[in-house]
Amino acid sequence: MDIPPTPYNYGIWYEYVRQTSPQLNRLVDSTIGRLGSLPSFVSKELFHQFLVAEEARYNPEHKDRLEQLVQALSSNTNHLQKNLADLNQVVHKSQRVLRRADREEHLETVLSYLDKGTQKARQEAVQFAKSLDEVQSEITQLRAELEAIRSNVDLDPMTQLLNYKGLERQLYDALLSAEDDLSLLILDIDNLKDLNTQHGKRAGTALITHLGHILSKRSTENTSIARIEGGTFAILLHEATLDNAIEYAEDLRLHLNKQRLKSRNGEGIIEQIKVSIGVATVIGEETPTELIARANGYLDNAKRQGRNRTASR
Repeated sequence: MDIPPTPYNYGIWYEYVRQTSPQLNRLVDSTIGRLGSLPSFVSKELFHQFLVAEEARYNPEHKDRLEQLVQALSSNTNHLQKNLADLNQVVHKSQRVLRRADREEHLETVLSYLDKGTQKARQEAVQFAKSLDEVQSEITQLRAELEAIRSNVDLDPMTQLLNYKGLERQLYDALLSAEDDLSLLILDIDNLKDLNTQHGKRAGTALITHLGHILSKRSTENTSIARIEGGTFAILLHEATLDNAIEYAEDLRLHLNKQRLKSRNGEGIIEQIKVSIGVATVIGEETPTELIARANGYLDNAKRQGRNRTASR
């Protein structure tokens, strides 16, 4: 099945043959049944999910912070338990005194004793509640940081759109239930190298960032947008037939043609943003790699036909 002998794959297939995890075997079987192979990013995900110890999935800094939280919470809990035990002793002693009380002074003594005991316990309870709030706040922050780290693996740092790996993940998930209504657009800025030569790489970077911003603003719940490399972007359209995708691509291309890129001094760098777009809709049991390759081929056709156009074959 042309599966490379990487450490991740060795680990996955060793466990697969041993049949130690029925869930792992089911996921491997379903992936191969759907895609005809086991993509490297899927192997890595399965490896970390089934073979790596839970605590090893955190980086050392996060693990240290979690250990500090646990120790602090344990210390505060023990302290509170001790004070609750002290309060319990106060209550029992007060009960014993009350059984023998025959003068008003005895009642005053019990009241004073109870008051001091409950006040101390109340202060400790308030402090414990405060420490719980602090721990909860730290846990929330840690969870957000871990989620951000996981998300950033799939993000392009320049545009904050998906990167190629993120696009692969989206395609992998979408293809599991797609029929003939999943379309992929590969969009590339025309003559980007000429722009870099004439105005410098900063201009090219500005154009890429500007285009990423435009695509992000036009995204909907049915679109996933990625920057693959350089001035090349991908747009995954869910629930879109080929005709829908071509219409979307042309509308987007014409919208971009109306945009201008200016320098900070207000001078126009380019009067019109021109792009070529390749459009492909999933056919049969295509894999993510095959669908991307076909859309890239159509993009090449658009370039050969004169650029600034859409091609779907």
